[in-house]
Amino acid sequence: MALHIHKGLLQGFIQCMYDEGFVNDQFWQLQIMKNSRNQPDYVVRVVTSYCSSAQTLFSQLTHHINQENVDFLQVKDIARELYDKSSSVGAEHVKLACAELLVACEGHDKEYCSKGLYWTKNEFAHLRRKFETLVQCRWRGRSLILKVHLEGN
Repeated sequence: MALHIHKGLLQGFIQCMYDEGFVNDQFWQLQIMKNSRNQPDYVVRVVTSYCSSAQTLFSQLTHHINQENVDFLQVKDIARELYDKSSSVGAEHVKLACAELLVACEGHDKEYCSKGLYWTKNEFAHLRRKFETLVQCRWRGRSLILKVHLEGN
């Protein structure tokens, strides 16, 4: 019974992330892939990898934007990589903020790039907290499955 309730709560949490626009249909595709591959930890691995990669890219973006002479081509390449990674996991708000950062790079506007980076980091921080909650819920679910299995034997 507890496992059934947990699954319902987890599904509701994911639906709220979708309804609030944090994630898009691509994130739902990850859920489907998890089920079709019979890999219950698939989504956890994907979002953990995404968050780790995004942190590295944010460090690089911050470094380049803080230079006296900004290499806008380099910033654009890194921002594009973050945009692509965000798109691949369905991180809608982060993707939209990255698009604005890319526009700033095209305009060679350091102040606009700084503001775009701030916005992108902010959106990522909100999403990362959601993903951390999701990962914790997934691990609790795995613990419940193990407990039910052990009690059944």
